[in-house]
Amino acid sequence: MKQPGIGSRQTGAPTGHVSCTPAPAAQLFEITVLDSTAEDGLGRWHTIGWGVDRVHADSIAESFVNRPVCPYDAAQIRHNGHLVGEHRRSAE
Repeated sequence: MKQPGIGSRQTGAPTGHVSCTPAPAAQLFEITVLDSTAEDGLGRWHTIGWGVDRVHADSIAESFVNRPVCPYDAAQIRHNGHLVGEHRRSAE
């Protein structure tokens, strides 16, 4: 089977590669949570996922601070690096 190398590929020619990347990052909302379970007692923010729109991201963030087992203290939503929302665990 003959396989041409990259050098023989024409500019703009299809490569057969199909992207599995989700929607452009500019449309995604980053969801981070405050994890305060570190041994040093300091809280650290960790990205747990992405929402495809603001409503989706809010729903995910809220579920992580209100879940019955091991809820996070807070969750933030960022869009293009800007903080657009925050959810905090209710004081009991």
